[in-house]
Amino acid sequence: MRKWTIQTWMLVAAGLTLNIISALMTNFFIDDATRQASQLVQKQQNNDKLITLIWQQVETVERKKENVLGLILSSDLHKQPIAIEISRQVIGEINYWLDEKKIDDLSLTGIPRLISALNQVQDDRREKINQLYLDNLQLIELHSEKMKSISQLRNLALFLQIIGLVLVLARDLNLRDYRSGDV
Repeated sequence: MRKWTIQTWMLVAAGLTLNIISALMTNFFIDDATRQASQLVQKQQNNDKLITLIWQQVETVERKKENVLGLILSSDLHKQPIAIEISRQVIGEINYWLDEKKIDDLSLTGIPRLISALNQVQDDRREKINQLYLDNLQLIELHSEKMKSISQLRNLALFLQIIGLVLVLARDLNLRDYRSGDV
């Protein structure tokens, strides 16, 4: 019966090849996947900041609405019109938030239209917040999948490194090759 032997240099070459493959995987695939995962986290953080800013806009519109109602009701209660300068300033501030339904006067009769327009602005902002929140949920899921993929790639690279190291060290463990001078 014939005994098969593998030359030590072949084991060392296979071990070095596995280590090189592992290094290339780390350099190209794992680093790229990590960069992509970081981009997902960055997008999520940007969306969180946007949600905060948009929510502040919703609150600002609410405060504007309350101030205008207070101003109109105070004017009506005192039976005096709102000063022209104040009226212009307030109308300008309100129209800043309104896209299509601009107002031109502050009066009790215009309150329903004004409130409706401001409520629409708030609803639009809330819808944007909802969309950003759903986008964030999707980004979290994508990030989780990406991190799982990175973990699997790292485990594979580590496995290849260990096997490669074992094959390289096989040269030192093969005493017969040292005695015969094959090394």
